[in-house]
Amino acid sequence: MTNISTRWLLAAAVATATMPGAVHAQTNDATKQTPVDAGVNSTPLPLKHTPRPTTGAITSQDLLTRLYIFADDSLAGRDVGTEGHYKATTYLAAELKRLGLKPMGDSGTYFQTLPLKTRKVDRMSSFVAGGSNLTLGGNWAFSGAQNITTNDAEVFYAGPLPEEGMPPVTPEQAKGRVIAYGIGSNGALQRSILGRVEAPDGAVAVLFLLSAQVRGVLPYLMQEGGLSVVDPSTPSASRLFVTDSATMKIFNVGLAMLTPGAVGGKVNVKAVVDMQLPPFPTRNVVAMLPGSDPKLAAQYVAIGAHSDHVGTASRAVDHDSLYVFNKIVRPAGAENQDKMGNAEQFVQINAELAELRKNRPARSDSIFNGADDDGSGSMSVLEIAEYLATQKVKPKRSTLFVFHAGEERGLWGSAYFTEHPTVPRDSIVAQLNMDMVGRGSATDQTGMSADGKELRGGPDYVQLVGSRRLSTELGDLVEQVNTTKKHNFKFDYAMDTNGHPMNIYCRSDHYEYAKWGVPVTFFTTGGHSAYHQLTDEPQYIDYPHMQRVTRLVADIATELGNRATRPQVNQPKLDPRGTCKQ
Repeated sequence: MTNISTRWLLAAAVATATMPGAVHAQTNDATKQTPVDAGVNSTPLPLKHTPRPTTGAITSQDLLTRLYIFADDSLAGRDVGTEGHYKATTYLAAELKRLGLKPMGDSGTYFQTLPLKTRKVDRMSSFVAGGSNLTLGGNWAFSGAQNITTNDAEVFYAGPLPEEGMPPVTPEQAKGRVIAYGIGSNGALQRSILGRVEAPDGAVAVLFLLSAQVRGVLPYLMQEGGLSVVDPSTPSASRLFVTDSATMKIFNVGLAMLTPGAVGGKVNVKAVVDMQLPPFPTRNVVAMLPGSDPKLAAQYVAIGAHSDHVGTASRAVDHDSLYVFNKIVRPAGAENQDKMGNAEQFVQINAELAELRKNRPARSDSIFNGADDDGSGSMSVLEIAEYLATQKVKPKRSTLFVFHAGEERGLWGSAYFTEHPTVPRDSIVAQLNMDMVGRGSATDQTGMSADGKELRGGPDYVQLVGSRRLSTELGDLVEQVNTTKKHNFKFDYAMDTNGHPMNIYCRSDHYEYAKWGVPVTFFTTGGHSAYHQLTDEPQYIDYPHMQRVTRLVADIATELGNRATRPQVNQPKLDPRGTCKQ
């Protein structure tokens, strides 16, 4: 599940840890070690597992086999544009081909390649305002894949950028000018970074004036070698960002004192980027199981997950120390990045780590394996594909399997697929998204309620998000299948509350379908201490629980595939060009 602000965050080093030299693989002598805490698994799971042939049934053994392959160290965290993610998508396509599913990617393949390029900022880029040269990366930065040049262009302040909609700018106000918007909230910042703000007609550039609360985005924008989407069919113009000290040079007042309609001084900007193809293509993997009813086969039930994760850390740390630290200090993983621990907690950390060291040596780790996020969802979708493909009677509607790339970067793959669907978009009757479905035990902090209370998992735990936001009929169907098929899950809707501060509805791939009016349901067993951490490994997954969730989604997909009518959209639709707000 994506989290832009913590994507590259490695939890703070634990003072009690022994830190061996940095490596990018786990040591061979660790293969016989057992996990720190087997959790709800009936027996401790190994660090490595020998693959076994999978079957047509949805089994925990199949899921274990698949996930140990997909979240192995050899895939190096499956970051997009890397060999690890390329290998992961190759594995997915090979399995889909083995199952006899129809390729639905580019040119008769299983792959839909995203138009991504690596982005390198020319450090000679310049921004002159008020007679002063601003410092690149200090006072200003820019995003996007296009160069920006302005010559003595006036700056016009249109007003604060809202999280939805745009302040009005007339053609006369925009002509030949740089149009500036104030950024004071994370929602507005997300819109500005993701390129969802287009330059008004006649403007030469867009400039975002950052408040003190959000100025920390500048280093993110200046990342060397970072990937950018270069999609000719969507807005891709570069955007300028300046801190309040630069705003003072342009307008002679800070952002807090600016009023819409203010005209600042003239600026000269030369922002230059070098765009190159990455070493390895970034690919969605798309396949289809044809429907058995000629009248309904042109409609699709989409099932999806994301294939990527966040790669490797810049340095290795001791795996067990980090595991214990997160379990005690950061029970929500990267969501708790601000928690550093207190003296009492470190006493507990020391005690637990000492017990571990009696039976096992330290193990260096620098790979974000992404077993739960979202290896669990990807392998569950693959298991559903094998299950449906081996049924004697196939669902009447066709089933579309989409493994999205770049979810962790900002829903890139699902956004691209829904902008460029390989089947008519309005033929997709529903999308079932699986992201982090491998945990959810009573010891996992699966989230927080809107009023700040901890949520915890359990034996029958599943979170649902979005199931009634577009179609109450879809939400009812999910509940009915859970009951009639005797899955007996206890659904937790707390994270689906309107206005929930964690905004989960907007943070996984289902949203990119929902914004186009496709009814969705997001299935997850929630967060935990390994979220976006080096400790998200296959050995900590609850495979029997994951099996139950996978069977539930398979039955829901089958019911959607066979029912006479598609789920009715009876709730307000979203603006596909707007900003998602739960």
